[in-house]
Amino acid sequence: MLLTRRQTLLGSLAIGTVAGTRPARAAFPDRPVRIVVPFAPGGSYDTTGRLLAEGVAPLLGQPVVVDNRPGAGGVVGAASVARAPADGYTLLLGGLTAQILVQGANASLPFDPMGDFVPVALVAKVPLILVAAKNMNVRSVAELVRAVKAKPGTYDFSSAGTGTSGHIAAQHFANVTGLEVTHVPYRGSAAGLADLLAGRIAFLVDTPSVIGEHVRSGAISGLAVMSDARIPTLPDVPTIKEAGFASVNNLEPWQAIVAPRGTPTEVVARLNAAVNDVTARPEVRARFAAIDLTPMSGSPDQVARFFSEENERWVPIVRAMDMRAG
Repeated sequence: MLLTRRQTLLGSLAIGTVAGTRPARAAFPDRPVRIVVPFAPGGSYDTTGRLLAEGVAPLLGQPVVVDNRPGAGGVVGAASVARAPADGYTLLLGGLTAQILVQGANASLPFDPMGDFVPVALVAKVPLILVAAKNMNVRSVAELVRAVKAKPGTYDFSSAGTGTSGHIAAQHFANVTGLEVTHVPYRGSAAGLADLLAGRIAFLVDTPSVIGEHVRSGAISGLAVMSDARIPTLPDVPTIKEAGFASVNNLEPWQAIVAPRGTPTEVVARLNAAVNDVTARPEVRARFAAIDLTPMSGSPDQVARFFSEENERWVPIVRAMDMRAG
């Protein structure tokens, strides 16, 4: 008896069911990948995310889309990824802010910053710069400290959100120097910078990609780099130690790709190799250097160890600042 094509197909499926077999899972990736950037467009995270997306897409053979989800110092975007399927198709451009600092700066979180994610790949270190509004009429850190202390409680500083590296670096600076100032968080760097340029904010700490051109133009005053070395694009701006404030701890944030907990090991390895490939390219390193980013790399195991070490280093420091948001 001849069987129809439909009968043959149904019979094959029935045999597969009896034998307990399942259809083979499609090789990763077979559809677009999304990188969630937990900050608004225009900042260093957005710049890095788009560079990665551009470079990784051809390696994966699928489009890679950047999805900006700002809010609550990176919490909104990170929470959305923590709830996503653990299949490698939704990633977070996180790092020091989204996985480490946020723990000490928030009383409660809708996710576990370390437990709900698996580290995939390190991307870059990002220097921070302390700058002041033009109408503060200061040209050094010491002058800023004197000006703010002369009118305690009357000045504000801004950040891209509560718990961000800029917030914590600026608050730490204020605590160490004894400044009575008010923190004004924004949904991203652009709004805070606008108020600084307008003279409504006294000072802030942010990345060169956000504030560098305004320092070079003289629209704002670049006072100190919050790390050990000066940066190439702003060679005249001293380090915080050179400015005479060695007691202010260096804080140099870093960026990394993470995925939801439970993402298959082979998917993590594929993504790790793709990101490492991109950050090793001379043209990408040149674009990073133009905004003072230092590329990072490492195997998935090395990345996981780095996360653990940074967690042990920074969470106690931030919690001791007593700046947690409710």
